[in-house]
Amino acid sequence: MLGKNLPLSELVHDPSINSIALGPFGTVGDIHADTVIMAWTAMVLIIVGCASVSSNLVVQGAGGPGQAILESLYTFVADIAKGAIGEHRYKTYLPLLCAMFTFILGSNLLGILPFPVLEHQHWWPHMHGEHFEVAAATTDFNTTAALAGIAVLTYLVSGLMVHGGEYAKLFFIKPVAPLEWLDLIVRPSTLAFRLLLVITADEMLRSSFLKICPVFVPTAVMGFEIFIAMVQAFVFTLLTSIYIGVAVAEHH
Repeated sequence: MLGKNLPLSELVHDPSINSIALGPFGTVGDIHADTVIMAWTAMVLIIVGCASVSSNLVVQGAGGPGQAILESLYTFVADIAKGAIGEHRYKTYLPLLCAMFTFILGSNLLGILPFPVLEHQHWWPHMHGEHFEVAAATTDFNTTAALAGIAVLTYLVSGLMVHGGEYAKLFFIKPVAPLEWLDLIVRPSTLAFRLLLVITADEMLRSSFLKICPVFVPTAVMGFEIFIAMVQAFVFTLLTSIYIGVAVAEHH
């Protein structure tokens, strides 16, 4: 990945499928197959992991290690949401914020796996004569922009639902309107680009160290990447919570 996404046409050699038009977005053959595969893989692993734990949940007692991990993640995101949105409204947005956090974290961690072991096999897809390099779905702007778009729609709709026309007036009343429209551009842009650039930089750092010293140093870098993966999932979730909190605040 890292700027060289794998188009579906490289995997599916059927012109009747690849030529299907997607309007202004090109054709089916232009779809970033690697991003879709990595994103779906992250979602499947999350769903399977949660399903495997849900059948063994207990109300009393410590529960198993899987329950402890899920409860820790839930409590962590709940504390973020409660602090940013407020105790009376945060539960409404908690499912979305938990989904965002786990998907971003899962996608980030999935990109850290030692894919070079597979990338040099003869059957592995090639791009421009080179073995295709696998990276996290969050290194694709389409993924981070979609996540940012969900965040924007959520806080805009939330503001309208809580404050109605008073919230909508903010976008048309001078001198507040220019600032509100600027926020509408800056907020999703910072959400999308921060996640994209940081995770991409981590991927590039590991790739560089793999070429310089393929054993010991990359292991330390991968440990650092795990930390960054968690931080970026936290930052994205926190900022989304803050934006929602500002939209539903009582001062509007």
